[in-house]
Amino acid sequence: MAPTDRRGLADAVGVWIEELRLVLVDAGHPALSDLDDQSFEMMLARIAWHEWGHALSVVRAETEDIADGERLLALAPRGVSERIRRAGYRRSQFTHELVADIYALLMSRRRRGETGKPPWLDDRIYQLVRRISTWND
Repeated sequence: MAPTDRRGLADAVGVWIEELRLVLVDAGHPALSDLDDQSFEMMLARIAWHEWGHALSVVRAETEDIADGERLLALAPRGVSERIRRAGYRRSQFTHELVADIYALLMSRRRRGETGKPPWLDDRIYQLVRRISTWND
């Protein structure tokens, strides 16, 4: 891992370490400190799903998917695209972050018994996440 990537981990709640093929979650992170037990558990699950989605994307996204990151981000729900843009990710990371966020949202929906493509999600993004994650409804 590059030193610049390591510096960015200091504030991370969760991270996918590709070299180790491992998802790490900082359960003691200050962002989680004031949560009640149920919210804490939900956040840990969301972080784990996001990082697993990230891992799948890093391993399975094709060159064209990564090159298409800017266009895909423009099609994403506003909250998702704004979060990714505010975080300062490089353009080459847009697709991975988008897949990770959408995967976590889809997993949360599935846990609540909701299946299929949500109405707020563009079909191109849904199909990308399905292909990368082997998602099935």
